[in-house]
Amino acid sequence: MSNKTTVAHIWCSDCSKRGFTDRNLARKALGRAQAKRNRLADKHGTRRGMNRENRYYNDCPNGLFHLTGMSRKDVAR
Repeated sequence: MSNKTTVAHIWCSDCSKRGFTDRNLARKALGRAQAKRNRLADKHGTRRGMNRENRYYNDCPNGLFHLTGMSRKDVAR
């Protein structure tokens, strides 16, 4: 039996995104998001053109962790 609950998150008003209070919650949410996308792609038969979260980051002014599909090398520093 699977657990269908979501990972606890806080709405970040500064970033307008879901925020996670610690690294473990962000890692768990990332795993759940990737698994959901993979199941959907397997159902359609291809993963081509799929937007997918691949990491979490902590550049939030509120100190929260956010998920993103952007690669680290694409981030302008």
